[in-house]
Amino acid sequence: MDESSNSSQQARSKIIMVISWVMILGIGVVVYKFVIAPRLAGKLVQQTSSQTRYDHDIRIAHDSFSGYAILRSSAVQNLLQKKSIKLTFIDDKADYNQRLNRLKNGKVQMAVFTVDAYIKAGSNTGVFPGAIVLVIDETKGADAIVAYKQGVPEISRLSNPAARIVLTPDSPSETLARVMINKFSLPSLPADWSQAADGAEAVYKKLKSTNPTEPKAFVLWEPYVSKALALDGVHILLDSSKLKGYIVDVLVAERRFLSEYPDQVQAVAEAYLRARHDYSQQPDGLLSLLVEDSKKYGDPLKREAANSLVKGIEWRNTMENYAHFGLATGQEAKGSELLDDMVSKIINVLTMTDAIPSDPLAGKYNEIYYDGTLRSLYIDKFHPGMAASNLVDIDLGIESEALPEVRSEKQLAVLSNQDWQKLKPVATMKVKPIQFGRGNARIQRNSERALANLTDDLKSFPHWYLRVVGHTRTEGDRNANQRLAQQRADAAASFLQQNGIKSSRIQAIASTQPPTNATGGKAQSVTFTLLEKPY
Repeated sequence: MDESSNSSQQARSKIIMVISWVMILGIGVVVYKFVIAPRLAGKLVQQTSSQTRYDHDIRIAHDSFSGYAILRSSAVQNLLQKKSIKLTFIDDKADYNQRLNRLKNGKVQMAVFTVDAYIKAGSNTGVFPGAIVLVIDETKGADAIVAYKQGVPEISRLSNPAARIVLTPDSPSETLARVMINKFSLPSLPADWSQAADGAEAVYKKLKSTNPTEPKAFVLWEPYVSKALALDGVHILLDSSKLKGYIVDVLVAERRFLSEYPDQVQAVAEAYLRARHDYSQQPDGLLSLLVEDSKKYGDPLKREAANSLVKGIEWRNTMENYAHFGLATGQEAKGSELLDDMVSKIINVLTMTDAIPSDPLAGKYNEIYYDGTLRSLYIDKFHPGMAASNLVDIDLGIESEALPEVRSEKQLAVLSNQDWQKLKPVATMKVKPIQFGRGNARIQRNSERALANLTDDLKSFPHWYLRVVGHTRTEGDRNANQRLAQQRADAAASFLQQNGIKSSRIQAIASTQPPTNATGGKAQSVTFTLLEKPY
């Protein structure tokens, strides 16, 4: 028994020893493969490579949207090379939550966002790890809501329990749809109005396969807007050219990086503004850039499609950036919208349409942007078309003495009474019923806030006329009712004019009919209808 026990014990010891050596050998192999070998290989690469030309590598999260083409351009890279800065672009396919998390974790130092996308991503994570340092562009037609004329001849026809809006969730185009349902009166649009699709191409395919008589709208972006309009019977209900300050792209810098390396952030902003100036001065400069950019990022564009994008994107110049950040004021700013106001109204749309539960900034809108980068350029009288003494520039074209100005909104033409009759309705604004004194046209104080909000909305829709219609009950003296309705329409129009809406843009008329489905005080209120010229 003892001999058998001893031999068994010896056998077990040998097995344990063999297993131990196998484990040690295995660990050694793993350590060599994953630790030693890479270090040796890295050292070998380092020993047999040239020294890098760059002292700094700034990683920027982006996607293939053509509005970012200037930032990705060789012009910007060449300018930054003079300062030993390299930009590396990380494409996350417009996954904004991932983009924000990479910014938060320091995996990227900068990122591009639309303002609404940054707000939604920040609301989801509870943090805004970066500050807006530059306004890149605003889309002016590159995003659109389209429909078949037969099914939805105008926006008001979406006030239908069967109506649906097909869109890509968490896209800037979704925000366009949310602006529409938040600002326009669509009382019968159902709560489940949204139908999801994966990208503009998918939305376009659903449009093509839809019965033209269905009450459906489709939200997409270029080049699929142009493709959609080529389909028989399809028209635009609303596009981003009609809005101001909602679909805006910005450059965001991670806060620690911005704090520790402000000169690098300023160098990127300066190079961008110089390149933007250069491309805008060249004949077909932006068109050619977008064609070349599309070959590297996304799907290659033909010149016709690229031209549609150039027309549908408004790249912000230096002075416009100064104005948005509150550095240029008064006549210089030409009424440009401040970032504070832009962020505020976008958050309002997102909260009112349940895209986010509440204001994630709690009204502290200045915390989402940083004016120090542009302030330094403003103080130094930076000009994008003139070479700085410390920066040997690329060819920036003809030097000019004055900065390119803030572009003014195209003013609506003054109309004759006959012209007013030819206008077609766009939509009725969503406004709380305006209350007046009993039997008179004195606006009650609690309704002044509703009119002030309407004033702000009209400033965001600068390309439409407005018809203010005074209503009253059908019973009683018809002539007296008509006079009261006109007086109330005039009072509401006067309030809007006193708060910055041009009188030539407004027509005040009376109706002897109450608003549709209105009762009580609502039947004696006023309604506000946006109008446009028929095309």
